[in-house]
Amino acid sequence: MLAVQSYVRASRRTPWRVVSKLLASGLLVVSLAQAVELQGVIADWKCTEPMVRDGRERTLKQNRSCSLMKNPDREGYGLITVDKKYYQLDDTGNQKVKELLRNTPDKDNLKVIVTGDLDGSTIKVANISML
Repeated sequence: MLAVQSYVRASRRTPWRVVSKLLASGLLVVSLAQAVELQGVIADWKCTEPMVRDGRERTLKQNRSCSLMKNPDREGYGLITVDKKYYQLDDTGNQKVKELLRNTPDKDNLKVIVTGDLDGSTIKVANISML
């Protein structure tokens, strides 16, 4: 009887231990977002992968819809770094890029410095400034 009672007590505690461990690991994942400062070129998010794979100039020639010159207003933007990595900007970053694009003549070659928190391949933007 005593063994059954201790088993019941232990099994009652186990779900809470599991839940608390999951919560702790979830909080750990949230806190792993890394503060970054990245330099690169702004591009339409849908075009960043082909630009990295095939080159920006070639992609712009082959797919005119990737050019920001005639239509800079896009759903989302990405940052392509010199070392051929690309990151998606969050909603705040997208709004800041739209403001920058309004005030620059060379929209297809907008070089910027982005500061914020890197969460996977998305940058939670704190600030964007032109180089």
